[in-house]
Amino acid sequence: MKYARKIPQADPELREALLAEGWKIIKEPQSLFFAFIFAIPFMIINALMCYLILLLLNPSYTNMINDFLFSGSWSFTIRFDNIIYVYLFVIAHEFVHLLFIPNFYRSEKTYIGIKPWGGFVFSTEKLSKGRFLLVTIAPFVVISVLIPIILGLSDLLSGFLLFLVFLNAFASSVDILNATLIATQVPNGSSIVNNGFETYFRLP
Repeated sequence: MKYARKIPQADPELREALLAEGWKIIKEPQSLFFAFIFAIPFMIINALMCYLILLLLNPSYTNMINDFLFSGSWSFTIRFDNIIYVYLFVIAHEFVHLLFIPNFYRSEKTYIGIKPWGGFVFSTEKLSKGRFLLVTIAPFVVISVLIPIILGLSDLLSGFLLFLVFLNAFASSVDILNATLIATQVPNGSSIVNNGFETYFRLP
């Protein structure tokens, strides 16, 4: 694993080599801006999924959300420690991605970057379709599904934790968009590799 200041751009030479070897490129947004635009519907879907999970666990949690959204007046205090927690939570999102990349700590093709706005994980390792999907959706499943279920069953969810759960659900929308594109365009049994913002697949 290596540290990177930014996500690398697509390498034209690697693109030509991959295409010559029979790899095919999937159709996907070619910038973070357009990925964010196309991911907006998934923000809504992710948030609704979290809401339904909380409703099934304990309606009092959804009552907290309803009171905040529909009370007619919003009031909250921004504390410095809460800002730190939000930042650490965003970093945790990226580390969950990282943990599901096989042998990430020994990989020469896996990069992590920590920035003021958060961070990113990027890998050009060749992964199976199933593993790629797991790496992609893991932060949403772990942070916005499993953790709320575990804490909710123990009655340990606070208003601030609920905020973090939904923040992660929104942040995971681009991941879910990418997973949907892979699931619908890549045949089962394929291998997948990234080249910058470009994603390629090939059957063995």
